[in-house]
Amino acid sequence: MKEKTKSFLLELFILLSGTLTVMAGAIIAPILKDMADFFSDIPNINLISKLVLSVTSLAIAVGALFIGVIIDRFGRKPVLVTTTILYALFGTIGFYAMNIYVILVSRILLGLAVSGIMTSCTTLIGDYFSGEKRNQVLGFQSTLMSFVGALSILLGGAFLTISWNYAFLIYFISIIFLPGIIIFIPEPKRNTDDELVVEISDDDSNDSNAGFPIKVGLLSYSFMFLIMVVYFFIPSQFSFYLSDFNVEKKFLVGLAIAFPAIFSGIASFFFKFIKKNLDTQLIFIINLIFVGTGFFLLSFAPTYWVILLGSAIAGLGWGIFMPNINSWLLLHTPNKIRGRVVGLFTTMLYMGQFVSPLIAESIIPRINLFGQMEIPGLFLIGGIAVFVLLLMPITLLLIHIINNKKLDDKPSEVL
Repeated sequence: MKEKTKSFLLELFILLSGTLTVMAGAIIAPILKDMADFFSDIPNINLISKLVLSVTSLAIAVGALFIGVIIDRFGRKPVLVTTTILYALFGTIGFYAMNIYVILVSRILLGLAVSGIMTSCTTLIGDYFSGEKRNQVLGFQSTLMSFVGALSILLGGAFLTISWNYAFLIYFISIIFLPGIIIFIPEPKRNTDDELVVEISDDDSNDSNAGFPIKVGLLSYSFMFLIMVVYFFIPSQFSFYLSDFNVEKKFLVGLAIAFPAIFSGIASFFFKFIKKNLDTQLIFIINLIFVGTGFFLLSFAPTYWVILLGSAIAGLGWGIFMPNINSWLLLHTPNKIRGRVVGLFTTMLYMGQFVSPLIAESIIPRINLFGQMEIPGLFLIGGIAVFVLLLMPITLLLIHIINNKKLDDKPSEVL
């Protein structure tokens, strides 16, 4: 097989594997309300049904704390293959288990599998790609994840016409990817000292003396957690929010939830070109302006179609945010600890997803802000929070301007 073909198939199956992570939540987002109705005799079922979505995030967050160490010690591919199999096994339990608590347990186990898949895939991107090619692959990763996420949401909504539990069958797709993962993704080579051998020329990756990137790490972790808490209001609340607009067609519910993912995918496709011309922090500023504006539109939306507009604008901002923050972190991460650094990042991402509906449920009954109550008020608070978060990239950008240099030009200079 030609080297170019091998490289293409390697990239393809890393990217396809990454889509499994977004399916974990996207598939069941449209079915939450119907599942809650099915188990309506169970106390606090509205909260429990939302936990079916968010408890997976908690399991991913906890699992990623340990999976990064396992990946660095035993290899990327063994973890990826094993967790891909477990993904299909645990993900489909919701189809035939007509017990909400069994489904909750299966979602925890699914989350542990996803932590291995996501951390392995992002680590492999850092191992095999660098510079503009890495930015391109990260952009493609976000694009593919967004479109597959949108498709999963639409499929989940479509399966509602049969029954809510049929959506869980989609998790079998990981078995289709498995042969390609086994055949076309080799384990990165290691030298006699059991250190990864990866040709990287434009960042800190090959510095054997480099340790944990404290400043960039802490900033990216906290930034990821906070923005995810807010952004996850959309998938966790939308099916309930749309009921206030008398949106009864299941497909329209799925379309509204999928809209941010569709536009996120469009935006992330152009990440490589955006990154060529703009500083990391300036990209963050643009991201947050789009996301915040989208949330304000969602808060004051008078019709379903304005909801779609707000969703699209928020999605455009999110589409560049994820590859940008991944690129920023990978640029400053040494090969030898990449799995651990990415694992901690995965933990913060999914911890934000987990606490998001808990925060929402605790404050929704109390919200009355500028006449906006309950879920519209929640989106308003989210928009305000996003604009407050603008202070971080603005501050970092000002520091770069004062120092007359970009952060990305010299990886050793973090701030």
